Amino acid sequence: MAKPTRSTGIPRAAADPSVTFNRTERVLGFMVGGIFIAAFLCLAAVIVMWLTVPSAGASMPWPVVMAIPLVGLPIGMLLLFVLLGVVWTRRARENRTSR
Repeated sequence: MAKPTRSTGIPRAAADPSVTFNRTERVLGFMVGGIFIAAFLCLAAVIVMWLTVPSAGASMPWPVVMAIPLVGLPIGMLLLFVLLGVVWTRRARENRTSR
């Protein structure tokens, strides 16, 4: 399938509208993704540890690994809400200026 060509006229009427990448949105997105991935990997590691060696839960790295999802998931959710607020604010501002 062929790509649509970009018209040289008004940007709103272009086949492929320009997308602005905001540094704040990108950083928040990577932070949310990284925190969620780290929390889910630690959660999976804790589940595997409990299934294989249940008595190892008190040895040193496991209390820290068990605490990461307890802290990381709420922080990730808060950052996700902040990211949604930033995106919605930017889009509302763009919609106001395009009228």
